Amino acid sequence: MKNLRKWFAAGLVAALLVFGGSAFAEGSRQSAEIIVPESHRWAYDSWGFAAAVVEDDVVYVSGVVSFLEGEGSYEERYARGFRHALAEIDSILREANASLDDVVDITTFHTDLARQIQTAVAVRMEVMNEPHPAWTAVGTTALAVPDGVTEIKVIAHRSN
Repeated sequence: MKNLRKWFAAGLVAALLVFGGSAFAEGSRQSAEIIVPESHRWAYDSWGFAAAVVEDDVVYVSGVVSFLEGEGSYEERYARGFRHALAEIDSILREANASLDDVVDITTFHTDLARQIQTAVAVRMEVMNEPHPAWTAVGTTALAVPDGVTEIKVIAHRSN
């Protein structure tokens, strides 16, 4: 392990010498459009991530967390929260000159996948037009936000 650290440190120093310190300063993100709506400024400043990054015509939206909202059954509260999160995603996409109609890929992270997926599918189909996007749903034990029940991230291709 000690030798591995030495090799890593030597490689890092060599990269800095060869690239003059710019090895870590010149990437796609540095030339991309960073989307940080005022409502997400706290996350950008505190947690260090943008609401979205636009590279060429592709919009990468960070995960938006949904919560159980209001009164009623679990499914009713979950549907309201999931619908609210999709509306937030649409708002972020609109800042990037796109919309939910431009979404080509969705990834959702569920704290109770079996209980949530049918409602999530129904709400998504209610608020998004056909054709349907690609969608990967993943079960997880927790989200970064303690009361969150599902996190939704999307990739969209905006029309120019």
